Amino acid sequence: MSPRRIARQHRFREIEFEPDDRIFFLYGSANRDEAHFDKPDRFDVRRDTSKSIAFGAGPHFCAGAFASRAMIADVALPTIFSRLPHLRLAGDAEVRFGGWAFRGLARLPVTWERSGHH
Repeated sequence: MSPRRIARQHRFREIEFEPDDRIFFLYGSANRDEAHFDKPDRFDVRRDTSKSIAFGAGPHFCAGAFASRAMIADVALPTIFSRLPHLRLAGDAEVRFGGWAFRGLARLPVTWERSGHH
């Protein structure tokens, strides 16, 4: 979520905005826009995220975005998968996301088979 103030009078559809009106951009909502994302509410690790604004955009882009992505992609996930090589998504089990200001995984069902065991 990112609070902003309207700089100049503007109309969006039937809504009139006046200077200094406060608005909030909800990134989680924008990142599920069906005009830009195919099946936006479906969990898909292979999804093209180039249009995502999870870390903001333009002059408000998060300074820690690259560090955060590197920690996940270069440290956390490789560590998990090297220690639990048989970790898998649990079939068709429901993946849930939650939150309106800071949206994230609320439920990610997985299964893990120890080597040679079920």
